[in-house]
Amino acid sequence: MSTLEYTVSLLETMPEDKLREVQNYIQYLIFRDRDDMPVEFLNEDAIVRQLTESMRKSDRGVTTPADIVSKRMKERYAI
Repeated sequence: MSTLEYTVSLLETMPEDKLREVQNYIQYLIFRDRDDMPVEFLNEDAIVRQLTESMRKSDRGVTTPADIVSKRMKERYAI
């Protein structure tokens, strides 16, 4: 069995949620060095800054209802 055949056989038996994880990782590998990468990968400092700002906005009541966020995510990322 070739490497490709083995990989395909593994993918055929994986649950859907694990397949999505594999797909996301493959996209990361493909796009990580490109300017047109669809998702920005952040370092720890950037994540902490964004979360801190998010908490400040939440404390002030500047929020978006979860159903609207879910709808936007589905439209944008076909989740």
